[in-house]
Formats: sequence, C-alpha cells, structure tokens
Amino acid sequence: MYSKFLPAAALALFVLAPVAPAQEQKVKLRFLAFPAQTPPEPVELLVGEGITIEVDTPGHEISQGHLVAPLGSIIVGKTVTDSEGKPSFKIYGQAKGIPAREQIILLLRKGRESADGFVVLPIGADVNSFGGGSFLFVNASDLRIKGTIGNLNLDISPGKLGVLTPKPDFEGDICQVTLSYLRDDKFKRFYDTRWSANKDVRSLVIFYQNPQTGRLGIAPIMDIIPRKRAAEP
Repeated sequence: MYSKFLPAAALALFVLAPVAPAQEQKVKLRFLAFPAQTPPEPVELLVGEGITIEVDTPGHEISQGHLVAPLGSIIVGKTVTDSEGKPSFKIYGQAKGIPAREQIILLLRKGRESADGFVVLPIGADVNSFGGGSFLFVNASDLRIKGTIGNLNLDISPGKLGVLTPKPDFEGDICQVTLSYLRDDKFKRFYDTRWSANKDVRSLVIFYQNPQTGRLGIAPIMDIIPRKRAAEP
C-alpha cells in the first residue's frame, strides 16, 4: 500500500544544513506509528553493530526524543532468541538515513501487529524549515488529496509530502480547513474543521489508510515549540 513513497533521501527536502560527523554531533529522533496501536508496542532501533535502544511508537503524539549518532540507515525491529538461546535482530522495517539534526521517524504499519512490518519514513524536522504555525502534510494513502488551509491551497498526491504556512482566517490564529479526496474521477469532501496556526505550535498531518479496511484516515499531530526556539530567526 505504501510502496509509492519517494526514496528516503528525498524526504530531506526541509533540511537546511547537514549534520556534523558522528563524534561531533548527535541527531535527535522522535517516532510516530500509524495506524495507532492500543497500547503502542515499543520497538528497537539499531544504533550500532549489535546495539539497540528501545523506542516508543505512539500514534496520537510524537514520542520523546532519542539522541544518537547519525545513522546511515534507520532500522527498527526486535531482538529475538532462537531455540538454542542465541539472540538475533528481526528487522521490521528500514530506510536510508537523512542528514537532519532533528528527525521525525514515521512508521507506517503493514498489518495489525508490529511484527507484520513497517514502511519507515525519516522526515527532516528542523524548526527553521518546519516552524511554528506550519503544517507538514504526509500523504501515506493511495488517494490524491486537495483542499484549503487558511489562505493556501493543498494538492498532494500519494507518496508525497510538503509544508504549508497559511495565514489564519479567524482571530486567535485559527484556519478554516476543508479537504477532499479523489475517487472515480470525482473529489469527495471528507474533512471540514478549523485548526490552530499558533506560532508556538507546528502540526504534522498524516493521511493514511487502515491496512485492514482501506478506509482513509487523517491524523493531525500538534507539536509545541519551546518559546525560546520559536523566537529564533
């Protein structure tokens, strides 16, 4: 279902500066998994040869950050033990790493359980390129999505992503949001609401389809930016 995504390297679209060598610079990774699982089952991130750390996989908020050395590949899975008691690492999903000091690692479930596998999408999340009042849209569905967010138009094909920073329609930094999807050569409205475009908040918006039912879902995730960072140029 998610095979149409661009290579992971292309997802560094929003990154302005490369990371420094591993001994000089750490990168911050935060995780999201869709569709959401209750309770969310942690997975392991491979951070070195035979070395893993446990990471959470929430579906309704972005996880806490993990500081690691820059990774050439983002590989998630689980350590398992065979019948002889020997441990090995079972890979659930992987993608090429990107040169971003802050990243959101989006895990798209291929089935009901984590062991069914993930499509792994590393997304550059530096505040200078995805800042307060902005919306980062990721179309992980098989449907073309169109609509308006405040004064701006959205038109995003399957497997694509992009950032919009709209001008609010209403007092209190509020934007009117209307979204439709294309099916059988017709656009059908499926979402009509209002979102906050407060400059201290940025939003990651994911369009996805349930792997069991194929039903289109939308997950707007708000991420609060500390005031001292929101004021940076």
